[in-house]
Parts: sequence; structure tokens; C-alpha cells
Amino acid sequence: MKPEKRMEAKNTVPILEKALDVMEYIGASRGAVSLPELQRNLGIAQASCYRIATTLVRRGWLEKCAGNLYNIAPGVNSVAEKVRFHLERYEHLQPVMNRIANRIGFSVKFSVRDGDEFVNVCTAQCRSEQLRFSEPGFRSPLGEIATVSTIFLAESAEKELNRILHPRDRSTFLENRAFYQKNGFSFIRGQTEKDAAHPFDTLSFPVRKDGVLAGTVSFLSRPGILEEECERIAAAIPPYLAGLADAL
Repeated sequence: MKPEKRMEAKNTVPILEKALDVMEYIGASRGAVSLPELQRNLGIAQASCYRIATTLVRRGWLEKCAGNLYNIAPGVNSVAEKVRFHLERYEHLQPVMNRIANRIGFSVKFSVRDGDEFVNVCTAQCRSEQLRFSEPGFRSPLGEIATVSTIFLAESAEKELNRILHPRDRSTFLENRAFYQKNGFSFIRGQTEKDAAHPFDTLSFPVRKDGVLAGTVSFLSRPGILEEECERIAAAIPPYLAGLADAL
């Protein structure tokens, strides 16, 4: 073996290479795959193959199907899709977002789902408001309690909720989802304590295109301000949401 090959072998992790082999094999297969098939075609020991599959299921990268078969799970999208996600496809929304911010009177962002994350793809700051959202490209996990994740996960199946949500956050999510389903918007009140984890009021609305959830529009304020404005904004926002959907 050449010296450079020996060096490469020395610095690799065999069990990780086997796990990647498993992902590549299942990804290239037409359907779900059994563990015996993986063991036979990849030369992986039974115990190692089982541990690899169990770990990947726990991470949400594989899902176990009927008949003890395994297939690629949506959780892998947050890794694989990131390289194919292009912010520039949303740049043309800026004039629409500027109009929303100044007509509604609060800083605004538009977010889309990307795998198990949501991404801020366009923002606009209201001329009379100093607060602003994070820059486009900022990502957050769907498992974090937020108005945006509430809307995206409200349409998810129970199996997906179990995979994405931490058990300690489930009751809070269910409460937020019930509020959203009743009112048509998602609202979380800002915390006023010093060094609070969530120091802003946030208010989000779904954006639908051809009946399908395409993203969310969110507004931001200091604690207590948006809370008083929810009903006014909910009454005023529909034509702006429709205009944004038409622009997508």
C-alpha cells in the first residue's frame, strides 16, 4: 500500500464508512431494504449492521418500514438539501416584503421549510421600527418552539412530530398548535425577564400557493406590542399574503 493510502486509512473511521455505505446503498435502491440484504451486499457483520441502522433511525436519517425494512427518512434533507438551497430564488420577493413591512407597521420575514429546518429567506424592516429579524439564510430547527415551526409542524403526521419534537416540548407545541388552528395565526408572547430566551413578541401567518403551505410570514416586536395588534394584522394581512403567494 502506498504511504498516502496508509495515511488515509489511518485517519478514517471504519464504522462511519460502513454507515455511509448503508446510506448510499439504500439511497440508490428502488425501495426499502432489509438488514440481511445490507449485510450480504456490503459485507457488514450482523451486529454492526443492526447498530448502524438503529443509530440512523434515531437520528431521523433512516426510517423503519413494515417487514423490518429500512428506507431513507426526511431527516437527511437538512444535510443533503442544504447544498442545493439557493437564497437568490427569493430575492425578487423584496419589494413585496418591503410593502408588507411598511403597510402593516412591523419588521417582517418570510420563511420556508428545508428538511427538518426552516430558513429565513427574505426580510424587510419597517421604517418606523428599529427591531429586525436575522439575515436571510439563517436556519432554525423545526423542533424548537417558535411561531414558524408551529405552522409547519401543524400539518405534519404524528409520526413526524414524534421524530422532530423533544418530549419535553410536546405539550407546549400542542397548545400552540391548538391556538393556531383556532385563530389562523401563530403567536408567542415575548418574555420580559432579563436575559430571556425569547424576548420578543412573534406573530406568524401561513402563506399558501394553490392550497399548499409554501412558507410563513412573521412579524416581530418588543413584548406586549404585537399582542395588542394581532386582530388588526389578521384582518389586514390576507391580500398581502395572496400577493406574496402570487410572486412565488
